[in-house]
Amino acid sequence: MQAAAHTTDDIQIDIHVCDRKVRVGENFQETITIHNETDKPLASTRLVATSSAGYVRKCGVQVPEVQPYTQVQVVLEVRVSPTTNVELLEPTITYSYHGVSIVLSVPMYIFTGRLNQLRPYHHSAPKYNIVLFGIAGASKSSFMNSVLTLLSRDCQAIHRAAVGGGEHHNSRKLAKFELENIPVTLWDTWGLTPTTYTSGDLQLLLDGDLPSGWDMDFVYDQFREQLERNAGTKDSRAQHAVLFFIPHSSLDKQDETDLIKSTFDQVKHLNPILLLTRADEVDGSIRAAPHKPSADIIELKQQASQVLNIPVNRIFTTVNYTTEKQKTFEIDRNTCEILEAAIAVAEQNYINKYPQPQQRRPVPQT
Repeated sequence: MQAAAHTTDDIQIDIHVCDRKVRVGENFQETITIHNETDKPLASTRLVATSSAGYVRKCGVQVPEVQPYTQVQVVLEVRVSPTTNVELLEPTITYSYHGVSIVLSVPMYIFTGRLNQLRPYHHSAPKYNIVLFGIAGASKSSFMNSVLTLLSRDCQAIHRAAVGGGEHHNSRKLAKFELENIPVTLWDTWGLTPTTYTSGDLQLLLDGDLPSGWDMDFVYDQFREQLERNAGTKDSRAQHAVLFFIPHSSLDKQDETDLIKSTFDQVKHLNPILLLTRADEVDGSIRAAPHKPSADIIELKQQASQVLNIPVNRIFTTVNYTTEKQKTFEIDRNTCEILEAAIAVAEQNYINKYPQPQQRRPVPQT
């Protein structure tokens, strides 16, 4: 990421954040170029970086004297608090140099380094599979777009998953999205209604029997021979985690809550994560600060917890890109928190399914 800050007529400071992604709580480097546009030298001094709430610890680098109409380049090691809590991240860093202050926006993208360190180890399941499942029209495809946006180096929001019809698009086919440079595949599904998933499709999907592109109108028996030929690769499609999407309004509709509860029971063995969608209809302020839920949002989560009998800490609210053209740190941070929670569940379910053989300890010599 490059940021050029023309701070005065006399000094220009260019800051380049390292392209290498880092884990939350991991220090990172920035290359900083100081341009002296005056006819007098800029005395040697420290350039200091801080953040308002302390995620970035006060740190700095000594900048040598900058001769007139020349430039100097230095590398700053940005020291951060040793935390793994995504909520403690801050969207900006403030730099001070010769009395000039610069505020730089930092993309959430660079804090996704942990995702690149995932290591599925079983040959038949080289990636973690996470299925996006839930009520029809619950913004599953929109969440997929938010994930693609989070992981993109570009500054633009991505709106390509819901190619079938925009805002009110409903998926009709099983579609997989392999995340770039991350061993994770997200599977987008058709919506849950009283007339879908009535023929065992959900269990077939979870077990990996259904391939990408499977249409919701297909009948298993008609394709049995073809699917049985692909049975040897089903482990590569078997799901390791479930993100269960429901619109907040479903909690007030008895027929929908009954459908949700009966279906939720079918995926409980995978320890699903519940995602409440369209929460901004309850409180619009959640779009600006998803990690600081209002009393109304907290009450909504508690209601969902009681309906489905699951802990509140397994319930998240989604905030997706809708009309935004540019990335926002808050939406990306919220998406990252959900994705990391889903991957943590997937890792555990993967380990349960494919226990790693214990290494034999060497016998001590006598």
